[in-house]
Amino acid sequence: MVTKIVILEKTKRILNKKKFWNIIQYQPTPNQTVVHNSSARFRINVQGRRSGKSFGAAREIEPWILSPKTRGWIVAPNYELCDKIARIVKDDLLLKLRLPVEAKKEISGQVYYFKIAGLGSEVWVKSADNPDSLVGEGLDWLVVDEAAKIKKVIWEQYLRPTLSDRRGWALMTTTPESHNWIYDCYVRGQSNDFPDWQSWQHPSWESPYFKEDIDDIKKTLTKETWEQEYGASFVSFTGRVYPFSRYTNVVKGLRYNPSLPTYCSIDFGFRMPSVGWYQVEEGESGVKITQIDEICFEENLKTDELADMILRKSYPVEAYYGDPAGGGVQSQSGMGDIEQFRRKGIRVRYRTDKVSRNIANGVSHVRSFIEDANGDSHFYVSDKCKGSIESYEGYRYPEHRVDQRLKEEPMKDGRHDHACDALRYFIVNRFPIKRRTAGVIDW
Repeated sequence: MVTKIVILEKTKRILNKKKFWNIIQYQPTPNQTVVHNSSARFRINVQGRRSGKSFGAAREIEPWILSPKTRGWIVAPNYELCDKIARIVKDDLLLKLRLPVEAKKEISGQVYYFKIAGLGSEVWVKSADNPDSLVGEGLDWLVVDEAAKIKKVIWEQYLRPTLSDRRGWALMTTTPESHNWIYDCYVRGQSNDFPDWQSWQHPSWESPYFKEDIDDIKKTLTKETWEQEYGASFVSFTGRVYPFSRYTNVVKGLRYNPSLPTYCSIDFGFRMPSVGWYQVEEGESGVKITQIDEICFEENLKTDELADMILRKSYPVEAYYGDPAGGGVQSQSGMGDIEQFRRKGIRVRYRTDKVSRNIANGVSHVRSFIEDANGDSHFYVSDKCKGSIESYEGYRYPEHRVDQRLKEEPMKDGRHDHACDALRYFIVNRFPIKRRTAGVIDW
């Protein structure tokens, strides 16, 4: 019967999916229905585990596979995961419906494709951990399973370009992974400013596919893990250094205010330096700090290049603050970062007392601005400072075993610590921990 429908539909571009679903007796859940009914080109389906998101994705692409001369990919972080959707498709089309397979080819056990005889449609199953395989002709459709576990660069440089030639569509199904690039896609799908995008968020227990005992699962998971894996919530995990929340501390549209003083703080370093611009408002209700701009996640910058980038921002800076270690001499240039900045007209200040230079003391001091003892925040960040936001959320204390001494200082992970260091230099210099004993050096 399906073969007959395929023949009848050959004159059409896409097989009518509802007609097909009636034949295979597929009845989507309410959460699956909203995804199926969406006409958005880019769909982000965020769901908890065991909720049927992969099953729904398979049903979405099957009518396209049964349509003439279409081409699509099923992609996941690894081959085992991407084969999950492919197995559902193969069971329906190849085993249950006994459709003739024109070709099937295995390539190194990591990539394969199959075609339906007489239609010329292609389905490729590929793993994102092999970027070299993510090259091919334009696609009509793309399904990315567990998209949050795939690197942003894979989407931007390999997957998204495949959709341009044929103006193909993408469906990304996933459980959340903190606030990474999928969160940004999800937010885009919630905004009316991006009509090509649409997103949904559904916990596991809303799905009839979820048969687990909730109370039993909760006993084995932390609150954050439960909320992420089953509640489909974008959360930050325990061990974080700062009580920073993008829901509380991030302000959309926050920009430079010419009536407020502006300060710049710098974490030097060739591999990945970081710079933040902050404004301070002091009133009867206390101090309010706003971060309006950043240089973050810029790799392999020479000191003079970083200085030039700072100067190009053209903010009227009251004072520059930085790492005292910047006063050390570099072997190549024969001078330290601070001296090189001075020759560019940037005079960097820093405190020399032990209290201010102690990392644990500084972290505690910063934390009091992000959230004080009353639960009030005095620190806000513009939504344009995406690197800093990621850093404040991702800054973590190292894990420790029972037989190990708990470390007081956060991890130097090479990514999230730089923006956090720049923030710490600003706060301990502008708002000293101990005003009487702290000395200041102004080069």
